[in-house]
Amino acid sequence: HVFDIDKFFRHPFQSSNTRAPVFRTAFPPLHTHLRPYPNMPADETTAMEGIEPTTPIDPPNPATTSSSSDENEDELCSDLSNLLDSTSSLSPAESIPILTSILLEPQNRYGPVATSLKERSIYALARAYCASHQTSQVVSLLTGDTCRTFFSHATKAKCAKVVRAVLDAVCTLSPSELELQSQICENIIAWCVTEKRSFLRQRVEAKLASILFGRNDYKAALRLINKLLGELKKLDDKQLLVETHLIEARIHHGLRGIAKAKAALTASRTAANAIYVAPSLQAEIDMMSGTLHCEEADYDTAHSYFLEAFEQLDQLDDVERALPCLKYMMLCKILDSLGKALKISAQTLGGKAATNSYTNADLPTVTNMISSRQSARYAGTDIEAMSAIRRPARGS
Repeated sequence: HVFDIDKFFRHPFQSSNTRAPVFRTAFPPLHTHLRPYPNMPADETTAMEGIEPTTPIDPPNPATTSSSSDENEDELCSDLSNLLDSTSSLSPAESIPILTSILLEPQNRYGPVATSLKERSIYALARAYCASHQTSQVVSLLTGDTCRTFFSHATKAKCAKVVRAVLDAVCTLSPSELELQSQICENIIAWCVTEKRSFLRQRVEAKLASILFGRNDYKAALRLINKLLGELKKLDDKQLLVETHLIEARIHHGLRGIAKAKAALTASRTAANAIYVAPSLQAEIDMMSGTLHCEEADYDTAHSYFLEAFEQLDQLDDVERALPCLKYMMLCKILDSLGKALKISAQTLGGKAATNSYTNADLPTVTNMISSRQSARYAGTDIEAMSAIRRPARGS
């Protein structure tokens, strides 16, 4: 095949009998395109004369700019800081108007410093309402006019953090007010549905299910849990799945459905193996495992789970929750020892020789289960009561 150069350079509307124009006449000289500007003279030295160099401008230092802006904002928010500090010496009823004025201040300052001060004011206002027993104000605190402006300016993550912190504070300060807690959760859920905050709604629904379980309303709690689990499995939210399956296990245990409770606890452990679980939550899982093993009369395994939970809570200095674990440990040892004693007695009455030796030393004491430091720390009427249960088991 011979390459036809005339055909290659022919114009599309040009006939085949007409020769294509010569290549060098179709384009301007190449050196004319190498000049930086069209009208620039050939003598560059002449063209650049009289042009003074531009003085370089140093870019602003971000650290200096941010520090100066922070100082200015601190000065602008000094009045809010002074008002918040003044409430520390006042009674809860007297501090409520001051804290409300900080949240509803007319200037609507929502910089980093102002947002932090108003967040602290919300926490202090929730504690003040609980201390002064103003339950109606606590219910409408987060969804009313007081915090509406703050939530409209804060990010969704900040809103979720504030709502959960206030809800936890109310549950801690008023643990017996389960009706109040459920009303707060229902109001927050309705607000989340209106504002389309699905992430926060799911966590508040999990909290509401645990509150309903505390009120012994097992059917309502189970309906809410089943609905919530359907959403969480689609999202694959491991952290919330661990907590929700644990609540489901407690509900089924309360309904005496041991098989379903074990299945829910297994699902919780499976989700927990894929993520990092906080020691406090892991202790709750171990306590539930020990409880279910006690239902099956497997006291030795139950004791090991209660021991794991006790050690984790003891490291967290949570004496209030660690003390029941210690009592359950002693109770498991007593029941296990009594079971062995009854088995030996039955073999003896049946004319069979005892295969296992049983002595009173098998019964538990606090000193042989935990260290001496822990024994002194948890000594009290609860441990004395367990020791009183141990003495009849020894036959002394």
